[in-house]
Amino acid sequence: MTTVEQAQMFHRDHPDEYGPAPGETAEEHAAHKYFEPIRHWGLGRKQESVLFYCFTIPSWCFCIASAVLGSYRRTEAKSFIACATIWLVLWGTAWLQTATLMVQRASWTRDEANLKDRKQYLYLAVRLQRLMIVTATICLPTFIQAYVRRDSFKDTPYWLVFLLFFIFNTVGCVMNAYNNITWECDRLHYEEGEPPMRYTALAILGIPS
Repeated sequence: MTTVEQAQMFHRDHPDEYGPAPGETAEEHAAHKYFEPIRHWGLGRKQESVLFYCFTIPSWCFCIASAVLGSYRRTEAKSFIACATIWLVLWGTAWLQTATLMVQRASWTRDEANLKDRKQYLYLAVRLQRLMIVTATICLPTFIQAYVRRDSFKDTPYWLVFLLFFIFNTVGCVMNAYNNITWECDRLHYEEGEPPMRYTALAILGIPS
């Protein structure tokens, strides 16, 4: 078994050679090296990413449009109902798309020697964070201005929808950052000897590095 100190010494003495990283044993390193990546069902990474942003970017646009229309025409207006419905459907589709891919690569379904899936899982967690942070950022000021004017506005569903969506996305961001992003970043850094993302703080904000 290779200790952390031995692995660190190996990397200092043999910077151009491959060996166990500071946080893994020789057996784990061999398993990582010879593991055959699993091919998951679904689209390729590039096509899937394009599809994700085809849902995500319009969802943000319709979220902003819903905030504006609700402020001027109230929630009973057909234009607000249409925009809000499209926004929620697009957002939910993008969220479920990413969550499904994460479940395929989650710790309870994968082999821990499968570094490719673990790195993809981290990438998907950061992407999910990006979706929720931007949505929460749009919902918060919308709720604030609507709640401040609630007595004269007299449209409780308007500020309530954006409040609930802000809370849902904020809680999701906190749980995702703690349970997925920082956890996987620390584990991969410890086992591989180098961080999978240069700045964990940016990853928590949904920005890969």
